[in-house]
Amino acid sequence: MGSMVKPRARNQDRISELSGELVHRVFSFLPTVDAVRTTVLSKRWNKMWTKLETLDFDNKREFRKYKGVTSFATFVSRVLYFRDSSEIHKFRLNISCDCEYSPCIEDWICTAVWRNVVELDLCIKFSSGEETFMLPECIFRCKMLRVLKMNLTPWMVTCDPPTSGSFPSLKFLHVSVSEPEDEVMQKLFSCCPVLEGLTIDGTIEGDTRNGVNYNFKISAPELKTLSISLENIWELLDVSIDAPKLENFDLKRLGLTNCFFMGSAKSLVNASIAFREHFEVVYNYDLSNFAMGLLDQVSNVKSLSLSTHCLEDLHLPKDWHLPAFRNVNQLRLDFWDRSCWESLAVFLNSAPNLEHLVLEDRTEGHKEFSALHWNPPKYVPICLSSHLKTISFKGFKGLPVEMEMVKYLLKNGHLLNKMTIFTGLRLSYAKQEELYREFMMFHRETTCHVEFMQLQV
Repeated sequence: MGSMVKPRARNQDRISELSGELVHRVFSFLPTVDAVRTTVLSKRWNKMWTKLETLDFDNKREFRKYKGVTSFATFVSRVLYFRDSSEIHKFRLNISCDCEYSPCIEDWICTAVWRNVVELDLCIKFSSGEETFMLPECIFRCKMLRVLKMNLTPWMVTCDPPTSGSFPSLKFLHVSVSEPEDEVMQKLFSCCPVLEGLTIDGTIEGDTRNGVNYNFKISAPELKTLSISLENIWELLDVSIDAPKLENFDLKRLGLTNCFFMGSAKSLVNASIAFREHFEVVYNYDLSNFAMGLLDQVSNVKSLSLSTHCLEDLHLPKDWHLPAFRNVNQLRLDFWDRSCWESLAVFLNSAPNLEHLVLEDRTEGHKEFSALHWNPPKYVPICLSSHLKTISFKGFKGLPVEMEMVKYLLKNGHLLNKMTIFTGLRLSYAKQEELYREFMMFHRETTCHVEFMQLQV
């Protein structure tokens, strides 16, 4: 006879059987207040939270039911006081408070730095901008700090980094600003000797009736990736970039931002530029060289992505022409207005070695564009007859101008081997079938595979 296996006791403590390594791993994904609360689940966990390498404090998330910030500040201070002497890998602080808590915040930051923090994430919002928040000097001298994220509102920050030895290990910096002082910005972006990734976003809403431009300089000898997304309408912003090893450049919401590279930008490999939607220029600014000057500086890249609502956004001179993108083999164009489609041939002629093309039609209103027609270039672009291999068309609506454009590309793409058409949800399956049959009738130079796909939005 077979023996019966005794079932496990129902009151068995399976939680206590978890390995310490696994428990620490789970705790690292929890807000610190929840990690502390777990002490009631197991006696073995009673002091495990004191060894946490990740500390995550957010007064809006865990202390919403308490009025004021006193309870939150007390909790953070007690956690840092009773925690053991082990190192802190990541310290995140999200707090909205009065400026009277600045000394507490500085103490918390310094404690994290003294524990050799590697990643520091600060989101500090003061209810009043009358006082200035002083970045502790220990941040600049932290030897282990590799990632720093700062979102301070308002950006009333005093930044006086040491003359040497600042941020000796900092690899990534993300700064979210709101009406910052350009002198502070320049100091911060020029004291990172080994910085490889920099992200700057936020708003600049000054009024330049005094005629003085807002400007700052980014100087980072090892910088490889730079992303700028600044919303500014009223104030001219000059951003000079001194980064001889920069490979990836991403600029969004251009507005009145004028970026220029100091020295050569030949190290650039990827560039993505999204020009903001149209805005009225109140003051008599000459913006004619903003767009073309920037495109000329990034013309050496291999991968280029451009997005614009309409050609008016670029404030182009009457005799405008694109620079030669001789190294570009991947090109993405996002168009929001029918005037932009008229310039497609110009882009194709400017990129003779183009191999992969992505088009996205973001225009709205089918009736408005129903009468628009494709005006093909006088001569077939070199890239189309000699290099272009793939085309992806997103946002396809089946309009006459789109059909004419696709017909032209298929006919003249001598090396084209695949065209993918992404339609929106507005096109029914029956309409897609009809368009596909029409595509099959188009003359093509090669056995190019045409594929229809519905783009989920």
